[in-house]
Formats: sequence, structure tokens, C-alpha cells
Amino acid sequence: MMAKKHMLGGLIVACFSFLALSASAQKTVTVKGEVLDMSCYMAKGAHGPGHASCAKMCLKGGAPAGLLTSDGKVYLLVENHDKSAPYEEVRKYGADQVEVTGTVENRGGVQALVVDNVKASGGSM
Repeated sequence: MMAKKHMLGGLIVACFSFLALSASAQKTVTVKGEVLDMSCYMAKGAHGPGHASCAKMCLKGGAPAGLLTSDGKVYLLVENHDKSAPYEEVRKYGADQVEVTGTVENRGGVQALVVDNVKASGGSM
């Protein structure tokens, strides 16, 4: 009986260890889309070439940045606290098409992409 308890306890510890490792493992992804000024996008649905000058101005002024993919998904773009330059760079691309590489985080219903790298991709959605 004692051996069964130890085996069961070991199995439970192994399962929780696996779940903890799975939850903390972050996969790097590259997502293509339009850089959004989240203030105007959320308040008015504003995006696209016709909103470019406003998006650039709002992002320069400190509005949160987002990324709109061709299939309609929106990611809140956030700074990697260990490497802030790529996030600062992506903020210059308001309404432009880019490729953002980073890790996806979901917290409290918000889907975010932690920016590790950005490059202009051209094209339209």
C-alpha cells in the first residue's frame, strides 16, 4: 500500500512538473500585419492607408501599438523589457505592413505579442 502511495505521489508530481514546463515554454512566432494605433482602432475602427498620418502621429505621441493580421486577428504589441529597441522601431510603422517576431502572451483575455524583432514587409492586406 505504501509503494502505491509513493508511486501515485510521484506521478502527480511528474504531471504538475510537465504542466509547469509547458506553461512557461514560450514559442517564438512571426506575425505579418498592419501596425495599428490601438486608440483610434478601438474607438473608431480606424486603420489602413487613409489613417496612416494619424496612426503615425498617435503612436509617436504614446498611443498603444497593435498588429492587425489579414485574417482579422489583433495583437497588442508590447515591449520586451530586455530588448526595447524593436518595440520602439515598430511604433514608427503606423498603418504600414510589417513582420513582427516575438512571443504571444494571453492574459485576462488580452492577446499580446512581445516584440523581439520587426521588419517592413510592404504589400497590402
